[in-house]
Amino acid sequence: MESAGDWCLIESDPGVFTQLIKTFGVKGVQVEEMWSMDEGEGIFDNLRPVHGLIFLFKYLQHEEPPLPVVKDNRLEKIYFAKQVINNACATQAVISLLLNCNHPDVDIGPELTKLKEFSMSFDPKMRGLTLSNSQTIRSAHNSMSNQTLFEFDQKMPAKDEDAYHFVGYIPIDGRLYELDGLRDGPIDHGPIAPKQDWLDVVQPIIMKRINVYTEGEIHFNLMALISDRKMIYERQIEELMRQTQMLGMETDETEKEIRRLKMLIEYEDAKMLRYRQEMARRRHNYLPFIITLLKILAEEKKLMPLYEKAKERALKKGQKKLKSSPSRVLPPSEHMYSLADLDSIFIDPQESINQTESQTLENSFESPNIDMDMPDDFLKDVILEPGLDHNLLDINNIFDDSMVTESANNDILDADELLVNSYLCKPEPEQKKEI
Repeated sequence: MESAGDWCLIESDPGVFTQLIKTFGVKGVQVEEMWSMDEGEGIFDNLRPVHGLIFLFKYLQHEEPPLPVVKDNRLEKIYFAKQVINNACATQAVISLLLNCNHPDVDIGPELTKLKEFSMSFDPKMRGLTLSNSQTIRSAHNSMSNQTLFEFDQKMPAKDEDAYHFVGYIPIDGRLYELDGLRDGPIDHGPIAPKQDWLDVVQPIIMKRINVYTEGEIHFNLMALISDRKMIYERQIEELMRQTQMLGMETDETEKEIRRLKMLIEYEDAKMLRYRQEMARRRHNYLPFIITLLKILAEEKKLMPLYEKAKERALKKGQKKLKSSPSRVLPPSEHMYSLADLDSIFIDPQESINQTESQTLENSFESPNIDMDMPDDFLKDVILEPGLDHNLLDINNIFDDSMVTESANNDILDADELLVNSYLCKPEPEQKKEI
C-alpha cells in the first residue's frame, strides 16, 4: 500500500461523516452513531431505513477473513474497490456503501454517479486507484481534517501505534456482505431470509468481532448510514395532512403526532447546526488567542503568580487520568433519551447555558484577580477543535456548549491550570493511525 500522501486522518464521528457525505454531493442520507449492539433492545427502530453500517475497529495484523472473499461474477454487480492508499479507509467505506445502495431516498449525486459509471467495469484494484486519484473525493476527504498546530519531525523513530480501520456492512441481492478495502473482494456472510431483517443477521457478526478485544478496552465504533431524518419526518407530516384533508377533520391524536414530528425536525436542525459548528472549531487555530491572553497577563504582572499557584495546586492534585480514543461505546444509561425528553430539550435551547457562559466570561475579565473557572476540557478544545478565523473570533462564542460540558469525573480546571498548561506549551496528543 502506498504512503498516506495527501490523505488526512478522519475522526470517527457521525457529524464528520454526515458532512463528508454532503460534500460529495449526496442527498437523502445521514450518519448516526450506535451506542449499543445488544440484541432485543430495538436499537434500530427509530433509525429505519438503515442502508448500511460503518464499523471502526482496532486492526489486528495478519487477521484472516472470517469467510472466503468473493471473486466471481458477482463483482460485476457489487461495487468493491481495493484500498491502495493509507488513511483513505473512512471515505472508501462510506463510498462503497453509497455506491451499492439502491433505495429511493438516496441520491448519490453527479460526482459519485460519474465515478461508478466510469469504474464499474474495472477490477477492484483499478477501482481503488480511480477512487484514490479523484481530486474531488480527495479534496472532500481532506476538508474534514483537524487543524494541525505542531509539526513533528518525521525522521524521529516512530513508536508502536495502534492502527484503526473502517469497513462497511450492507445487504445486496438478499445476502449480507462485508466491504473491507484491505481484502481482495467482498466477504459474503450468507443469505438473508425473505422476511428476515438484515440487521438481525449483522448484529451477531459485529458482536463476535467486538468480543475479540479484552473486556474494558475501547477499540471500536459503529455508525449507521440512514435516510435523512428530517426528510422522513416532513414526509410523515405531509401524509398526515393529506389524510386529514381526505377525512375533513383533524383528531387530537393527529395534531399531537404532527407536533411531535415538528419537534423532531427542530431537533435535527439543531443537530446539523451543531455539526457545522464543531467542524468550524476543528479547522480553527485557537493558539493566537491563548498567546494573546498570556501576553496580557504577563504585561499586568499576573502571569507568573498564577503559574506558581496553579503549579502548586497541580502537584497536590496529582496526575490526572485522561482517556482519549477515536471511538467509544458508552453504556445505554449515559446516552439514551426517549422522545418525551425532547420537550425539555427544546424549551429555550442553550439560552440558560449561553447566559451563564457570557456572565462567567464577563466576570472573569472584570475581576482584578482573573479568577476564571473553566471546564476540564477547555485547553483540549482550544488545541484540538479548531474553528473560525481568529481575526473574526468573538470571544463570547469561544466558551460555548462544547467547552462548558462537565468532565466525567466532575473535576473542574480553573484558569490557573489553563495558564500552566499553556505556559508549558504541551504538544498536541498523537492521533490514532488509520490504515
